[in-house]
Amino acid sequence: MKFTLKQARNYAGLTQEEVAKKLGISTLTYSKYERGKSDISAKQAKKFSKLVGIEMDNLIFSGDKVSVS
Repeated sequence: MKFTLKQARNYAGLTQEEVAKKLGISTLTYSKYERGKSDISAKQAKKFSKLVGIEMDNLIFSGDKVSVS
């Protein structure tokens, strides 16, 4: 089963603010990731995956784009 970032965050019982804080980014930046307005970096995607307990292969990142920067 594939999860969007929002679905994965909700599954883990976390708020946007909690995720942003744990990733070391602003809530606005994380919100942009969820809405597909900004691409998540590979480093942040790995952190997010571990945080929510869902393998990266089962996460949908804004049209499956993950920035390698």
